[in-house]
Amino acid sequence: MNPGVTIVIQARMGSSRLPGKMLMPLHQEKTLLYWLIERVKQNHSTKSIIVATSDNAQDNPIESECQSIGVACFRGSEWDVLSRFYLAAQAMPNTLVMRICGDSPLISGEIIDFAIQQFQERNVDYFSNGNEPPHFAEDGFCVELFYNKDLKDAYENAEWLSEREHVTPFIKKNVALKKAWQQFRKEYRYKLSIDTPEDFNQVAWLFSKMTNPLTSGMDEILELIACHPEKINTPLKLNEGYHKSIQEDRKVK
Repeated sequence: MNPGVTIVIQARMGSSRLPGKMLMPLHQEKTLLYWLIERVKQNHSTKSIIVATSDNAQDNPIESECQSIGVACFRGSEWDVLSRFYLAAQAMPNTLVMRICGDSPLISGEIIDFAIQQFQERNVDYFSNGNEPPHFAEDGFCVELFYNKDLKDAYENAEWLSEREHVTPFIKKNVALKKAWQQFRKEYRYKLSIDTPEDFNQVAWLFSKMTNPLTSGMDEILELIACHPEKINTPLKLNEGYHKSIQEDRKVK
């Protein structure tokens, strides 16, 4: 029997390179956030989905969009992302928590089901199909899965800025926890998360070519890229936000 899983999607209007990207029309006049949520809903493992956004007034439209889509929304600290994420997960408590970043509308149900299956088969405390470059980096498709109890430990004990501006560093640094990574497709080497206007245009093009924008998965997207390599840029750097936090790291608790 599958353990309960809560999917927490992090989404904010603030973005230094592409402000308001979450509500920009990505395909068929529907927003980036709409397509992300609707694609996440296609998984076969859990229906517990909640969006975590900040309590800043600029994120009011995120909450309104969630209401329109029919998905739960939690609002919390703008800077303490770990706190916001943890409290969002407790609003819909389950044994396991999956982290999905709002800049990745290509994440599909098959990726979610794959991660949950791998987590169980490997009997680990943490699993991800990416988020560990350069060896495991399915940028734009990355999910992370871990126990709620370990998320609570991070929430209560993480002290460094890099551990609170991001959700999983404290968990990943815990040597007592068993961790595993495996890409869904080992040949994936692209950056398809959305941080810039160029990123947005790339993903919008992929959506326009999909057989079904709700269910088309990574294999079809890799085929599209193989047929039109000029449409997709090669990534120069991944996880820039986390590297910035490391450079500015200090104790905050």
